[in-house]
This record gives sequence, structure tokens and C-alpha cells, in this order.
Amino acid sequence: MKIFSCSKSKQESISIKDGNSSGSPEEAVTGEVRMDVGPIHRKLLAYAAPLLLMQLLLQFYNIADCAVVGRFGGAFGLAAVGVAGLVLAVHINFFIGFGVGVTSAVSRLFGARQYDKLRQAIATSVAIATAAGIFLTLMGELLGKRYLLWLSCPAEAMGDALLYAQICFLGLIPQLVYNVANGVLRALGNTKTPLYFLAGSAVLNVVLDLVLAVGMHCGLEGVAWATVSAQWVLGLAMVWRLTRLDERFCLTAGTKLLPMSELFRLLRLGIPSGMQAAFMSISSLLIQISIDGFGPAAMAGMVVYAKIEGFLYYPAFAYGMALTGFIGQNLGSGRLDRVEEAMRISRRTAIYGTMAVCAGLILIAEPLVSFFTGDPATHANALAAVYWTFPFYFLYSLNQVYIGGLKGLGETGIPMFSALFAYALFRVLWCEALLPHWYDMAVIYNAYNVSFLVSLAILIPSYRRMYHRLIASKGEGVSMPEKYRLA
Repeated sequence: MKIFSCSKSKQESISIKDGNSSGSPEEAVTGEVRMDVGPIHRKLLAYAAPLLLMQLLLQFYNIADCAVVGRFGGAFGLAAVGVAGLVLAVHINFFIGFGVGVTSAVSRLFGARQYDKLRQAIATSVAIATAAGIFLTLMGELLGKRYLLWLSCPAEAMGDALLYAQICFLGLIPQLVYNVANGVLRALGNTKTPLYFLAGSAVLNVVLDLVLAVGMHCGLEGVAWATVSAQWVLGLAMVWRLTRLDERFCLTAGTKLLPMSELFRLLRLGIPSGMQAAFMSISSLLIQISIDGFGPAAMAGMVVYAKIEGFLYYPAFAYGMALTGFIGQNLGSGRLDRVEEAMRISRRTAIYGTMAVCAGLILIAEPLVSFFTGDPATHANALAAVYWTFPFYFLYSLNQVYIGGLKGLGETGIPMFSALFAYALFRVLWCEALLPHWYDMAVIYNAYNVSFLVSLAILIPSYRRMYHRLIASKGEGVSMPEKYRLA
């Protein structure tokens, strides 16, 4: 018996023809889009646009959520959410990264038209996310206070931070499933459905925030329960969507999981990608210890800064994810010429686009910060972070372009090493070396700026070596899909 069923209509079961261009019937019905044909610039931007909108929507929601916490979450609400959020981010970001690794694997199988193996890869990815979510939820509930103590959470914020974290840990399962399912849909060229679902979830979350935190005076606890409720709705909606894919590879309860040898290949792509994202969160955790030494105003200032930074961070990260899916599909079909053109377009977009947005945010930074807090010390700390880091933020966007390019080519180990060395190690060593001599938050701000350069020094030559190796293989007559497919 199958719990899930695929769409069986005649229209939805139309095959995806080799060499099919955009606008095919199956694209209109089930949402899969081929990116190995058609104009590169238009395809890439059309594919990336919903991801960018998704991240901007998420950022607007985060701002609204942060504003509710700042106004109705108690005296230490922002600081509590900031510390607890770092703990949650390590778990969530790992599976955001894992989802990107899934995109790399699934997009190549889709590009190579290996539909039976594609179905197994989708089912296996969802099963991994569900099992991991159960395990991490239990660990979070048992060790939540220990995590906060390790981060040197101030005593005055400990009660609120622990309450917020313990409630939000209950939303880990749907968040992990959502990120993996999002990775699958990206790989199939469908970036619109996750946008629509996320928009619905964000609206639900804000409504519940207003009902619970403001209307029912539940404060920070109400904000946490609103978040968890919206996350479960979103996660279940994404699982339902995977059951409505093309009938040859949609999610069903009867699908066999990948055999062990091929499971290891999927994990080889997913785990390093997840570790890369986790290392970035771990670096934030380690630096948080240094920030805590500057007091609650510095902690709250960095929370406010992070909300503004999201207008840069999330679009850059989303574009890198889009590039992974685009390059993966083209690699699967052997179109390396489209890979290099996509990278050229992406580098230009990352530099000029980020610089333009940075300039705009710097101009309106003061009123933006004032929207979140009326405390002068918090205001000053948040504003200083903006002025120190935003002029150099285009370097982070370039990082995401090369990370997306490497993952699209099936290389997730180098981005993981780059995150470990440049973010988790270099930033901490920078702060440890300079803070005893220059005890100022500017040391922490510049740790981010310089680490972007260190990361690029690793990523750029690595990408060029791998791309030229693939070109040489193709010149020798090696089949791209055969040599670099999942199995």
C-alpha cells in the first residue's frame, strides 16, 4: 500500500523529451524545468529570481519577528533570541547545506535522465532529514541549557533563551525536511513552489505572532510557538509537493531507498556541504563568546545587524544555491560551455549587484536600526557593524558564486575546507590575537572582512583546476554524465 501517490493524469505523465526547450507541458503542470537548453542568462536569472525573492521574503519575516520580540518579548528578548538562535542555526544550517549537496546530486541525475535512481535519491534524502530531525530534537531538549552555558549566555537572559530554544527545537523536523525538499525542487528547476509555500508560512507566522505575543500577551513564548506552528505547516506542504512530481520520480511510500554504496555517494556530496554551513554557524558561536564580553548592548546590536545584513547574506546564498542546480543539470547533460558562461554572468552579478544594495543600505542604516531598538548603546553597536562590513560585502557574494560553481561540478569538500579554515579557524584566531591589544568590536567586524578574502584565495584556484580537468576529460572523449553522475 502506498501512503503517497503521484499525479496520474495523462497530462502530468508526459515524458520529458531529450533536447526539449522551455515551456513544455510537463513544466507547466509539475514544475520541473530543464536548464541545459535555452538562453543561459535568461534561464539562470529566471531560475534564481524566485530563490532571491524567497530569501528576501524570509528576511522581511525575520524583521517583523524581531520587531515583535523587541517590543513585546521582554527586557532581554532580543539577546535571548540571538543566543538561542545561534544554537538552532548550527543544526538548521547543516541541513540547508546538506540540501545544497542534494541539489548537486539530484540535478545531475535529472540532467542525465536517470529517473529510477532519481526517485530513490529523493526518497532517501527525505528519510535522512526526518531521522536526523528526530535525533537532533531529542538532543536539543536534553542539552539545551548546556549549549547556552557553553556560549556564556548572560544569567539575566538565560531563562528566556532556554525557553525559546526548547520550544523552537520542536520545529527542527519540519525545518530539516523543508530544506532537503527545497534542494530537490531546486535540482528539478522548480524554484517557484518553495517561494509560494514559504510566503504562506511567513504570513501564518506573522499572524500567529500578533495573536499569541501581542493579543494574548504570551510574549517571547508566543513568538516561539508561532514559529514552530508555521514550520510544521511548511514542512508538511513540501512533503505533499514531492508526491506531486512527475510520476516517474515522485515521492511514494513504496520507493526503495538507495543501496548502501550509492547512499555513500549521496552522503559524500551532502555531508561536506552541510559541514560547510555548520562551520559558518560554529564560527558565529565561537565569535559570540568574544561578543558576549562586550555586554548585552553589543549582543543585541549584533542581532539587529544580522537582520539588516540578511538583505545581503540571504540573496547571495540563494544565488549560490541556484548556480549549483543550474551547473549540475548542465554537467549531467555534458554542457560545459554553459557552465563557464553561467559563472561569468554570476561573477558580474555578484559584484555589481551587491555593491549597489550595500550603498542603499548604508544610506538608510540609521532609520533601519532605529526600527528595531530605541536603546542608544544597541543602536551604536549595530550601526558600527554596518559601516565596517558592508563596503566589503561583495567579497562574500563572490564566495557564494565559487561555492555554487564547485558544488555544481560535484565538489563539496573544498567549500567545506574553505569554511573550516577561513570562517571557523581564521576568524577565531584573528580575534584571539588582536583583542588583547585592541579591545574593540571593530576587531570582530574586520574578522569577517578579511576571512572573505582568505576564502576566495582557496575557492578561485580550486574551481579553475576542477573546471580545466573536466574540459580535459571531455577532450579525451570521456562522457560527462557517465563520469560525474551520482553512481
